[in-house]
Amino acid sequence: MINKIIEKIKSSKSFLITSHMSVEGDALGSELAVYRLLTKLQKRVVVYNHDCVPEIYKFLPFVARVKNHIREEAFDAGIVLDCSDSSRAGKVKDALSKVKCIINIDHHISNTMFGDINWVDAGIGSTCQMLYALCEKLRIMDKHIALNLYTGIFTDTGNFTYASTNGETHRVVSNLMKYNIHPDTIDERLHSLCKPHDLKFISEIIASLKFDAHKKICWARIRHWEEKEYDLTEVVFSIMRLLNDVEVFILFKACEHDKTRVNFRSRHVVDVNKVAKFFGGGGHKRASGTTIEDTLEGAERKVISFVKRYANGIKSMRGEN
Repeated sequence: MINKIIEKIKSSKSFLITSHMSVEGDALGSELAVYRLLTKLQKRVVVYNHDCVPEIYKFLPFVARVKNHIREEAFDAGIVLDCSDSSRAGKVKDALSKVKCIINIDHHISNTMFGDINWVDAGIGSTCQMLYALCEKLRIMDKHIALNLYTGIFTDTGNFTYASTNGETHRVVSNLMKYNIHPDTIDERLHSLCKPHDLKFISEIIASLKFDAHKKICWARIRHWEEKEYDLTEVVFSIMRLLNDVEVFILFKACEHDKTRVNFRSRHVVDVNKVAKFFGGGGHKRASGTTIEDTLEGAERKVISFVKRYANGIKSMRGEN
């Protein structure tokens, strides 16, 4: 599949690059790495996103090239990165419908294969790691591409702690480190983000945690989730994951018009992509999400009931033989 993508890149002159709404490190790192790669090949490239770039990623090279005001123009190809479904591109989806060929590069197990060319590998921990292989094949790499790819791999592997992190991940990172990458600086940029008020807010969430009878499922219901330039979701999950023996972690966030955003994380047993998919969402086996058209209380009842039934069907969930 990678050879088909290279052929399309070489035969095309103009490209639209995009990713999913609410971009994070892997999505943005992928976009900017591909932007740099294509411009080095003398291609015309535009990066359009549904949202503005979060403040914590403003240090990335070429981040100023990302636009969220879409102009009507024609492209030979569109490259959609780290996006499981074209609808997740938000308002950019209309622009994609006018592109001659869509290249879909992603690592979500829930990907709908919406592209004309689909390169999807759910066994790889990040889209940025996939793109490193593309750069290797084209023999194109520099310090700007390296920094963007490293950032994407770093964030989507949970700082190299998720199960998807393997020897190949570390080989790629080792090679990227040759381009004067400073992990300490990147970590500080991405993780030193909370204000005293944020910690108070997080402490209120942690104090309200609920558990199932077997202490295998942990969840919190947040009526007033505070939207910021940076996402506190992973901060909350990182604290919840300190709990010994808990398998599934869930955050319920109230949205407007009686909708509820639900984020899932799991350790080893439960495939939360299947849980999210049941409720119209998706993602990864260990990290997924969905939006449910119901009140906070209604969504909590439905989801917790389903997760309990699903989890109880897995004997190892309770440590049974």
